Amino acid sequence: MPLTKPPISIGAGAWICADAFIGPGVTIGERAVVGARAVVVRDVGPNLVVVGNPARSVGTR
Repeated sequence: MPLTKPPISIGAGAWICADAFIGPGVTIGERAVVGARAVVVRDVGPNLVVVGNPARSVGTR
């Protein structure tokens, strides 16, 4: 299978915690927080806090 490598976009002030997985083509919004070991396969909106596998929103920043 061919390697796919769409760019990952990370907004200003976003925080990606340790060992998080961000899938190809995903956009992390400004000031968003991705929790440790989260698996993000969909775009994360600005100021959202996401955790888990698959990542789900647990609040806002």
